[in-house]
Amino acid sequence: MHFLKYVIRIIVLLVVAQATAAPAVSTGDPRGASLNGGVGAEEQQAMQAARAGYNLRLTFATIGSGEYLAGIPVQIDSINRPAISHLYQDSGPLLYLQLDAGTYRISASYDGLTQVKTVHIGKRAVEQVFYWPASSSELAATATIRTTRHPKKRIE
Repeated sequence: MHFLKYVIRIIVLLVVAQATAAPAVSTGDPRGASLNGGVGAEEQQAMQAARAGYNLRLTFATIGSGEYLAGIPVQIDSINRPAISHLYQDSGPLLYLQLDAGTYRISASYDGLTQVKTVHIGKRAVEQVFYWPASSSELAATATIRTTRHPKKRIE
């Protein structure tokens, strides 16, 4: 009976912890700490306040509007070190990482489009912004609007 109460308490604590609006922090990552979030003004402020503790800072946004994007799968692979590879699911709009010095390949995907960038982590922090075009559904809606517009005819 005590075991069941203990399990229920843990489940409740996990649910409550996940329901908070704070950015997700991972410190059990063998490659270093990570901080993911930035949805909403409060999370953005929290991310900005913590940014000094991370040497790779990634931002995901839409071309033109600069609108932040979330839900981005990000693959980080080391290039000049023993094989280190990790997939960060559901990242963004801001993802901050603390990585060992070295060269890394970053792959990020949104709406079927994948971007790959190579970064070198040294003494200074590296910031990278990944921009994507508007989603294909938004592009289709824009195209439809443009094709249905007709020039005004002059009536004399």
